Amino acid sequence: MLSRKDCQLLPPTSDIDLSIHVSAQKTLQRLIAVIACLTLTGAISAYFWVSEFSFPSSEWFYGLFSLDEELNIPAWYSSFMLLAASALLAVITATKRADRYFSYWKNLSLIFLFLSLDEAFSFHEILIIPALRETFNFLPIFFHTWVVFGIPVVIFLGFKYLRFFLNLPGRTRSLFLLAAALYVFGALGMEMVNGLLRVYFGQFAVSTTAAIVLEELLEMAGTATFIYALLVYLSSLKKVVNLKISISEN
Repeated sequence: MLSRKDCQLLPPTSDIDLSIHVSAQKTLQRLIAVIACLTLTGAISAYFWVSEFSFPSSEWFYGLFSLDEELNIPAWYSSFMLLAASALLAVITATKRADRYFSYWKNLSLIFLFLSLDEAFSFHEILIIPALRETFNFLPIFFHTWVVFGIPVVIFLGFKYLRFFLNLPGRTRSLFLLAAALYVFGALGMEMVNGLLRVYFGQFAVSTTAAIVLEELLEMAGTATFIYALLVYLSSLKKVVNLKISISEN
């Protein structure tokens, strides 16, 4: 900590350079390592769930690391990663003010901000309506009724962003496609599979819990791939991003 005497020696207008270098490849490697750890602990917590918490402290471990619970380590990690993707999209948006796809980048940033909040607080579960399922006699794959609303939204966004997607550089386009496939197949596809397994085999079945672990793994992998794609795209722009923070007494 600087003493008062040290502070007096500093020029009043001196700037502190806080330069940070971000490597897309190293970031992806670290994200993969974290995802592997969370998947392992999630699989262990799923085993504790299937065995009905027959081990000491297993219920505590499940609450902390389960991939099917909210407000725990995996949920906050996924929420933070989606927020990081939203922030990177906001940075790209700031460089695209004169671009015809400016609004697309901006809206994509807002979409990922919403996904981050949803991951943390599960807003989509409001759309899980048993009465709706019973009234319309939905198939087992629509057991989680929110997917009935989610599928049209994904299709709409797919058509809306098709021209934007085709305009991206080749490598970025491929990475975006891979990220979207992983995330959507996990969030929607495996959610439908999970509903089917839950109807036929029950909530405590090994197959049902395995589907949950796979679902979350695909979502996290999709987000990590998307963050990597955004970092690669930012590096291709050959721009230096300067973050300036000014602190005043008043």
